[in-house]
Amino acid sequence: MALSAKDVIEILRTLDELGYQRFRYEQDDVLLEVDATAGGKPASSPPLKTVAAGTAESAAVDGQTPALPETPAAAPPREGLVSVDCPMTGTFYRAPSPDAPPFVEVGSEVNARDTVCLVDVMKLFNSVPAGVTGTVTGICAENEAQVKAGQPLMWIDPAG
Repeated sequence: MALSAKDVIEILRTLDELGYQRFRYEQDDVLLEVDATAGGKPASSPPLKTVAAGTAESAAVDGQTPALPETPAAAPPREGLVSVDCPMTGTFYRAPSPDAPPFVEVGSEVNARDTVCLVDVMKLFNSVPAGVTGTVTGICAENEAQVKAGQPLMWIDPAG
């Protein structure tokens, strides 16, 4: 079984989200070791526990661990705006399905409990509530973009 770069990135995101410091996956001729405690140096600590990682497909990874893609910082909000931050690292979706309209658009009025988007983590779709009543003034992520925990997804004007 081979891992694609996309598979490795998804594994790294999941490990980061779950707070794992060490991880080792070994099957056939594929070896993936992650040690966030080593500070970029080869680990000299006790052997890592091997964790089975389900199925993966595509081409083999060249022995390099890809970095998570950098996401551009959202433009600084004007005073008084409230950000709707990403609750976890995953994939941002503006609509409940590909053929459905987006949950919100710039100018949409929202209540604090309204779902404004979804974040997919390993095919588990998590609803993200507005968190505040007001008007959506900006959407900071593209549909189907990779987003990080804590990243602003949109801005809401509570006075709006």
